[in-house]
Amino acid sequence: MKVLLVALFVCSALGGAAQSLPAVYLNERNEETVPDSASHYRIVDQRPEAGLLPMREYAMNGTLMLRGFLTSQETPVRNGLFTWYHPNGAKASQVHFHDDEVTGLYVAWYDDGKVRERGEYHNGVRTGRWLSVHRNGQKRSEGQYAGNHALGEWRYYYNTGQPAAVESIEQGQPTALTFYNENGTLFDGLLLRRQPPEFPGGETALLDYLNAHTEYPKDARRKGITGKVYVSYTVDEDGRVSQVRVVRGLSADADNEAIRVVKSLPRFKPGREYNVPTAFTYTVPIYFAPDFRLFGGPKPAPTPPVEARATW
Repeated sequence: MKVLLVALFVCSALGGAAQSLPAVYLNERNEETVPDSASHYRIVDQRPEAGLLPMREYAMNGTLMLRGFLTSQETPVRNGLFTWYHPNGAKASQVHFHDDEVTGLYVAWYDDGKVRERGEYHNGVRTGRWLSVHRNGQKRSEGQYAGNHALGEWRYYYNTGQPAAVESIEQGQPTALTFYNENGTLFDGLLLRRQPPEFPGGETALLDYLNAHTEYPKDARRKGITGKVYVSYTVDEDGRVSQVRVVRGLSADADNEAIRVVKSLPRFKPGREYNVPTAFTYTVPIYFAPDFRLFGGPKPAPTPPVEARATW
């Protein structure tokens, strides 16, 4: 049924299958796969624009994720402008490709349209000055790249504008690192460039919470539906869970229950990068099976969330 619904969406959205090549189903690593294992799918138009084939990628629920251009479907070399989208439809980031290499200005936005990051690429590598910005418009970080390597002095800021950290880099190697407290005084604790969020009680407590609070939906139980739902979520700068969405679903009831239980997670200790509170995004599988048994065998051991990326 899921495959049929996707096919119907593709045909209706594009005005008929004759205008586009068949959908290519992709997993989270962007590898081609079967529909039931896919996290998203790609549609490539048959009618070229300036010699390139317009393409779009959608989440399995039909939400637009990406627009861009390919040289062909068989050897999908990227060329032209590529635009990624937030789940709410707002632009997430934008950059040009030339023969599959990023080039020119890169800009990223928050889901409310405010600029999050900007910088330049040249032949696939970062170069020149890069700047990132907090949601409130205050600078988050600034520094230089040369040949894709950070260079010179990099500065990091709290969302109040106060300095959070300064790092000096020479020939690709850090030579000095200083952290500051939010009141401007020197930080005298352990200097960790990256600290992921911490669930109260640790990872084991997180898995125990998910197991204890997930309910097997009655309709899924009645239909004998078993398996797992992959859920993406973000731990925000204040430790709250947000942007919860299904990456790979199982059934409507199971998907809704997985979203509910992840949304119910208590506040984490916020993550940090260079002493700046930072949002992190994870993907976690939520298991559904009657009597804690899956396909006639023991229910698999809980799988820890997998970090997708740090987000600003």
